[in-house]
This record gives sequence, C-alpha cells and structure tokens, in this order.
Amino acid sequence: MSYIVINLFILLLIILFAESLIYLISIKNTKLKSILTYIVMAVIAFIISQYIPNDYKEFTKTLAAASLILALVSFFKKTPISISFI
Repeated sequence: MSYIVINLFILLLIILFAESLIYLISIKNTKLKSILTYIVMAVIAFIISQYIPNDYKEFTKTLAAASLILALVSFFKKTPISISFI
C-alpha cells in the first residue's frame, strides 16, 4: 500500500512542478504548452530516477517514457491534450 502511495506522490509532485513552471511562464493554452509540459515532466522524471532508491526507479523511468509519448501524440494531434488540474 505504501509503495502505491509513494508512487502517486512522486507523480503528483512531477505534475505540480511542471504545471507551475508553465504557469509562471504564462503561456496560453496552446499546443506548444502541452508539448512543453510533457517534455518538462519527462526530464524531471528522468532526473528523479537518478537520485531515488531502486524500488521507485522503474516507475519514474516509465513515467518519463510515457510523458515523451504523450508529447509526441500531442504534437500530431489537432487540439492540445491537457492534464491541468487548475
């Protein structure tokens, strides 16, 4: 149970950090914003995977790969994909 909670906490922290960076830059809700958000999330997840214990490395690497795939899908999609909680 605690493994799932820690993974969710890592996921929410990555999303919060990426969304707050994009919010501070104040880019309108465009295709570029969603692509940048997913790329930032992927980079953050990859960096975190270098510094956390082995139990959670695979989750963050999977999260980084998934974020890059979402950025690629968002690039080819006509309307932006948004994960914003705001």
